[in-house]
Order: sequence, then structure tokens, then C-alpha cells
Amino acid sequence: MANYRTTVILKTDIVDSTPRLSEQTQAEMGLQRRQHKHFIAETARTHQGSIFQEEGDAYLIEFPSVTDAVLAAIEMHQNLRSMQAGKGEKQRLAIRAVITVGDILHQGSDAMGMTMSLTARIEKLTPPDEIYLSHAAWLVLNKAEVQTSFVEEFNFKGFSEPEKVYKVNQKRGIRVIPDQCIVFADAKGFGKFFKSADMDGVETFLLEYDDLMNSICAEHGGVVRQVNGDLYFLTFADADETISAMVVLCRKWKSILERYSIGLSIGVHKGNLHVFRSYVFGEDLNVTMSLANLGVFFKSEGNEIFVAVSDKAKITTNIARKDVRFQELDDKLTADEIRQMALGEYHAYRLIVE
Repeated sequence: MANYRTTVILKTDIVDSTPRLSEQTQAEMGLQRRQHKHFIAETARTHQGSIFQEEGDAYLIEFPSVTDAVLAAIEMHQNLRSMQAGKGEKQRLAIRAVITVGDILHQGSDAMGMTMSLTARIEKLTPPDEIYLSHAAWLVLNKAEVQTSFVEEFNFKGFSEPEKVYKVNQKRGIRVIPDQCIVFADAKGFGKFFKSADMDGVETFLLEYDDLMNSICAEHGGVVRQVNGDLYFLTFADADETISAMVVLCRKWKSILERYSIGLSIGVHKGNLHVFRSYVFGEDLNVTMSLANLGVFFKSEGNEIFVAVSDKAKITTNIARKDVRFQELDDKLTADEIRQMALGEYHAYRLIVE
């Protein structure tokens, strides 16, 4: 049975998705769509929203209030940028968001009405990374919590009266993502392998490397923040999950080492990330990279898989495993080597996976 219901709508849409999809395989398209839908749905859920209709890579989400919808849209934009930190502006995924409110005719999984049409009209003129609102949505928005500005008055096809459109003034300054377990991984020997192997072999290795990193993040709550050739930068919210992920990575890398003769140096630290647009930086990131570089001092031990953990990351773990232990490294390094690695006040431990 069809019924009208006053509904707050947030519509999100990936910008310029067609050229991006043309460069992907069917499997890659499916994975990206599942991941993006999960991201949109989970962010909406934290603000009491739920997806009620899909249109390709666009989602229509219902909220109890316009303010909830705006706060969800802001979080989507900010987190999407943070998740893709390190990617260039042309490579990253961007969305546009439109928020309207009005009577909608709900019939099963279908939704119809002038509010739906207005949402589609405003969507066409919304730029990437922006959040636009209809006049009705702007009127009931809590303006003490969300700052907006007037865009323009538009004459939309099918509407007898002009429609005023507003945009949310988002703060685009530097964001701090606090208390993250930061992982920096460097495939040692990749340069030599690249020079000697054919392109099919290089491609096979890179795909296997990428699949491994993404599967570990998916299983242990991590995020791939940046990829630069054979360098991976990951973050995890939980220290125990981070160590568990490193154990899996080390064990699976033994097979890669046997087949490609490519080692792995990893640094693990806990601290804050600074994010501006697609850029990630900060002192804690530098410390993590320095920890990974400690591997150059221990090649004589014959172990090509090296994981260095800072004391700050180590003390936050509660993991109790018989197959894992920490070996202090500071007493094996000279003062000059420690200064060279720029570890500052932090002590280093080697993660030994039995």
C-alpha cells in the first residue's frame, strides 16, 4: 500500500564514476561498490539514518532530522578524504551530497514525489565535495550547529516557483586523527626485482602485495592510507588487532620471500595523524618510517622480515600469545644510529613471530 510520509533525504553520489569504472575489472568494481556502500551505511547509521533506495553508486538515505542528515554528510566528506589521504586530487574518490525534506510517496522499495525530483535537480548542480540544501531543509536546520551560505535561486524544470539553494560551510583545515596505530611497510629488494623481472612478474607481485594488505586491513579493522609503489602506510584503531595483523603479514610474507626474494621492513608506532585534503603528515608518521628503516642494521641476522615496534605502541597492547615476543633493540644500536633514525624519545623493540 502506498502512503505519503514527510521525509528528510540525504542523497550521496560519486563524482565522475563512469571514467573511473572504465579502468576497473569487474571484481574491482564490485569490491569498490561494496566497500563504499558499507562506508555510507555505517556513517549514516551513527546519525540515525538508513538507506532506503539505491541508484547505481548513489544512495538515498532517510534521517529523523535535517541536522542529523547534515552532520552525517559532513562526516562522510571528512572521513572519505582521510581514508584516501596520500592520493592525489585526481585519483581520490569524491562525492556530492544533497539534502531535502518534504512529502514522499513510499510504495514498497520505490519512492516518488516532487521532493525526489527536487533532490535530483539540485544534485546536478552540486560540485564535488559540497553539501547543498533545499530551501525547506535550510529552514528547519539547526543553524547554531551548522553554518551555511546562500548559493543562488534556480528555476528548475517542472517547478512553478524558483528554488533557493544553500550550501554547508565545511571547515577544510587540517584535521587531527588521534591515537592511531600507524604501520609503515617497505618491500625490501623490490627495486632489484623490478630491474630483473618482466612486467608480468612485477604486476603479479604488486597485485599479490596489494591483496594481502587489503585483506589484513579488512580482517583487523585497518585502513590503507597511502600506497606508493612498494610502500604501504596503514592505520589501525586497536593495538592488539595491529599486532595480530602484523603476525599474519609476517607469516604470509614468507611465501612471497621464497618466490620473489623480496623482504619486508615494517615500523609500528602509536600517535596522531595530521590530514589536510589528501595529504598526511606529522611527527608520529616520521617516527613510524624511522622504525621501519631500522631493518638496515639487522640484515646480518639473515632474517629478511623485520618488524620494529615503538615502546608507545608496545605498552598499549594486551596481547598474550606464545608465538609473539618483543626484543629490545636500543642496546643493539649505537647512539649515532639512534640519532640517524630520528626516533627521538622513543625506544624500539623487534617483534619476533615464532
